[in-house]
Amino acid sequence: MVIAPGLRRGAMLLGLVGTLIAAGGRTVGAEVSSGGPSEYQVKAAYLYYLATFVDWPPEALPLDSDSLIIGVLGDDPFGDILEATVRGKIVNNRSLIVSRIRNVKNARQCNILFISSSEQGDLPTILKFLDGAAILTVGEFGEFAARGGQIGFRTEDRKVRFDINIAAVERSGLKISAQLMKLGRIVKESERPGG
Repeated sequence: MVIAPGLRRGAMLLGLVGTLIAAGGRTVGAEVSSGGPSEYQVKAAYLYYLATFVDWPPEALPLDSDSLIIGVLGDDPFGDILEATVRGKIVNNRSLIVSRIRNVKNARQCNILFISSSEQGDLPTILKFLDGAAILTVGEFGEFAARGGQIGFRTEDRKVRFDINIAAVERSGLKISAQLMKLGRIVKESERPGG
């Protein structure tokens, strides 16, 4: 039986997320399923795999840097799980580094920015500050993608799923794989900061 490359990559993503979760970090946060990985183990694995499905414009990845930075803006729900998940992982010949960001002014150093629920009230200001930056924004609070973020985690049937705001991705100059779009739910913006 021959499996199409696109289906193979999607199946590989799901299989590798499970493998990565089983190998990384201690359990912190709400359980996704009884006895299964925690919510934040799953989200950390997704952050890693999102990096493999995104292409940044060349100017966003300086030649003098050999890393991709995953920033966490606001209260950190991951504990040590995110570091454990990405430790030793390489994406496009770049190692993954986790950085805690307390002020959005420092967020432009990131390639992926996880915007914590603690920042929900400041989302319009954060997105306006990041407007046009080649940074993949990921959040976990209600309607994140519909409000102008790029990838929004949501829980459905006790599983972590995600929404994708294609317009926000395109504004940032990033390109995401068609495979990722098949795995997520595409949403339109209902509220754009400053728009």
